[in-house]
Amino acid sequence: MPTTPDIKDFRLAYLFRDLDRELLAQIAERACWRELDAGAPLFAKNDPGNRFYLVKTGTMKLFLLAEDGQKHVMELIGREHLFAEAVMFMGGRYPVHASALEPTRLIAFDAGFFMGLLRGNTDLCLALLAAMSRRVHGLVTEIDRLTLQTGVQRFAQYLLAQPAQKSADTRTIRLPASKQTIASLLGIQPETLSRILSKLRDEGLIEVNAETVVVLKPDALGRIS
Repeated sequence: MPTTPDIKDFRLAYLFRDLDRELLAQIAERACWRELDAGAPLFAKNDPGNRFYLVKTGTMKLFLLAEDGQKHVMELIGREHLFAEAVMFMGGRYPVHASALEPTRLIAFDAGFFMGLLRGNTDLCLALLAAMSRRVHGLVTEIDRLTLQTGVQRFAQYLLAQPAQKSADTRTIRLPASKQTIASLLGIQPETLSRILSKLRDEGLIEVNAETVVVLKPDALGRIS
């Protein structure tokens, strides 16, 4: 495997989508591949934020640690998604911990080099502002939606947003993380998630088998209020 990525490996990520090939080539020269085993740490809170990342395969977990050592999951980052890019503009230290939820392959980008490109290129700054504004707008909309939803609604929408094997009437979903991790991500207690699963199963909307959930009635699940 080459040590540096090809342009085609990252050019569709939102941060790079509007950049020309010459700039992309410069970014690729300063990037590198990283591979992590399940559970392996990538960085800790307050570590210097000298790189940002694109997930190519696997899943990353961003989390905070409470005083009692309990993890609070902030986000699960799946394939083809960037993370830690905002650290470039936030004082240069990571605000969370990051570890691999499963075997994960990443592209690591040099944040200092990218900032240098920004300082010398007004067009690049404007393209980046537009891309990040679109991203922030989407995240604010998502936060508003989650804030107003019940735990059942949050889990229903979370399920429907996951990649699935689809048949004519059902969707089969392999949960990307443990139920405890998903509960933390959705801001509910693990026992609450267990009750939600039982409720949806008793109503004939889903079937649960270990890490797999079969959505029997996707339309009905989407209409939960």
